[in-house]
Order: sequence, then structure tokens, then C-alpha cells
Amino acid sequence: MHRRGGVSSFALTAADTPASSPLDDFLGGIFGDDKKGNDKSDGGDEKAGGAPGSGAGETESLDEMSLSSFQEVLDKRQDEAGKDDEAAAEDEAREFDGYALRDAIYEKWGECFDVDFQRVDSYALISRLARFFWRRAYGFRNVYLNILPFRLGGRRFRHQTEMDYLCHLQAVVEILVKYNQLDYVLVQLEETTKKPRAGTSPLIAVPLRLDLTPEQVDKILG
Repeated sequence: MHRRGGVSSFALTAADTPASSPLDDFLGGIFGDDKKGNDKSDGGDEKAGGAPGSGAGETESLDEMSLSSFQEVLDKRQDEAGKDDEAAAEDEAREFDGYALRDAIYEKWGECFDVDFQRVDSYALISRLARFFWRRAYGFRNVYLNILPFRLGGRRFRHQTEMDYLCHLQAVVEILVKYNQLDYVLVQLEETTKKPRAGTSPLIAVPLRLDLTPEQVDKILG
């Protein structure tokens, strides 16, 4: 601060200059090159005296470049987000695999039961011909993951070795992860009070419903 004739005057120094905000830094990182281009263009106009009408055309061109750069940044971030989602799904599949599904089944019932997907069609009864005919309601198919009453080491167990069984469970887990159904199935597995039973007629399996669209059902069932 300097005093001249009793009047205080303030000299603005670099330290007094307001700091840029985070938004300014973000926009500067995206449009920094364009801003420098503007400065150079302005400087050139000042030296040359500035041709009439040239500034407006250059400004429009720079605005188009800025919008294009901003769109490229958005597209890049969306691509990165999609890759992150795929990586997360792969990580989930690695964390919960066929071994983990086998352990979850064993902890629930004390046996390593077989599992398989099953299609269940929805049907509605035609009232006037109820004794003779059935028709499909809405043409929609549901898919369940059934816990079958066939245990590892049992006579009717279809897998020849435990490794074959684990490979089958791994394939099941990968399908559940692909269609975002793993957590939904595990919650049902934990909460169900039913148990697979082989000594009944018909056999009793424990159905775990999958929440899928018709298109996803067709892909799973082929």
C-alpha cells in the first residue's frame, strides 16, 4: 500500500489475484488448446489492426472445435465406464465361482446337489373347455434354476467326477453373472425353507426363479 497526498492506493499483486475455481480448471483442461488459440488470434488481430468481420468467423470456428472436443471427452468417458462395468462383472465371476456355489449348496443342505436351468411355461385354463383343453397364457416362458435332488456320489448323479460337477457349476455361475442374476439367486437360496427330496413321487426340486426379459429367456434356452 502506498500513500500519495494522504490518499491510500493499493497495488494489486499476483498473490491478490483470485484463484481459479475447480470448474475453471476442468474446463481449462478440456478447452485449454482452444483458449490458447483464441489468445493468439486476438494478438494477431491487434498487431494487424484486425480485418473487419474476420473475428466473428474465427470465433464460430473455435466454438465448433470446442463442442467437438467436449463431445470426444464425453464419448471417451462413456467407453471407459462401459469397460469398467465389464471388468466388474468379470471380477464378480472370479470372486464367486463354481467352488463357491458348491459350498453355498452344501452349507444350506449338507449335500452337494446338482443344479440345472428349467423352462416353465405359463398356462391359463379355458373355462368352457376346462376338462379338455389348455392354452398358453401370453406366450411367456419363465426360467428357474432348480436345485435337483441328486447328490454328489449318489447313484443317480449325472456327473462322472467332482471336477465335471464343478465345471457345470462354473458355467451356471457365469450365466447368472452375465444376466445379473447371481445375487438374486443367492438370496433365494439362503431364504428358502424347501429341501430337494429324491424319495418322493414326483421328485422334489427347489426352484429359484430368474428375473429375466423374454429376450434373455430365449438366449439362455436357445
